Amino acid sequence: MKTGCATHIGSSSLPLGVIILFYIMTIQIDDQGWGTPVGGVGIIVVRKETLELHYDMVPIEDFGNDTFRKKTYLQSARNIVERGFLELDVTKDEEIEICSGCIHDKTVQWLKNDGYKFTVMKIDGIAQNKGEELFIEYLRGLGVPNPPSIIEETVDEYKAQFFYLMDWVREDTLGRIHLCKTGWKFFKKFLRDQKEII
Repeated sequence: MKTGCATHIGSSSLPLGVIILFYIMTIQIDDQGWGTPVGGVGIIVVRKETLELHYDMVPIEDFGNDTFRKKTYLQSARNIVERGFLELDVTKDEEIEICSGCIHDKTVQWLKNDGYKFTVMKIDGIAQNKGEELFIEYLRGLGVPNPPSIIEETVDEYKAQFFYLMDWVREDTLGRIHLCKTGWKFFKKFLRDQKEII
């Protein structure tokens, strides 16, 4: 069991009045980039108390025309979480908090089938903050200069990021469309309007 303050001192050797606290560790699972037009989707698995983490990307290829329709991103997200659990040596005694986003549907089913204790909820704190930081680094790696960060998760922040990324795509549509979630209906209309063919 992963606990916070484990001790092997026998109870008979404890001084009077000493209290030993045990607490169960908490794993958070979150995603970044689901609503961004550029790039794949980041998946982060974090142990809140120790800040151990695993981060990987659901690839852009999962958001192309055929793959997006087949929802291959669900299995990719689940595989990333499973690798994260192995890397962090997650046990079934730990509490798990997982984002309510639909990209985690297959992961939630896996957690349930394997007997993990979990809560589907809005994720904040270290998983959200570190995940967004890593996703911004990923966008820079794709060639996006100074992508706007998501800090407070406001509608205005998401809009600013979306339109900034679309302006970047428009600067060189043919050269950058392969970096986009072309399985979205939005992109089908966008490409028709641009009179461009992938």
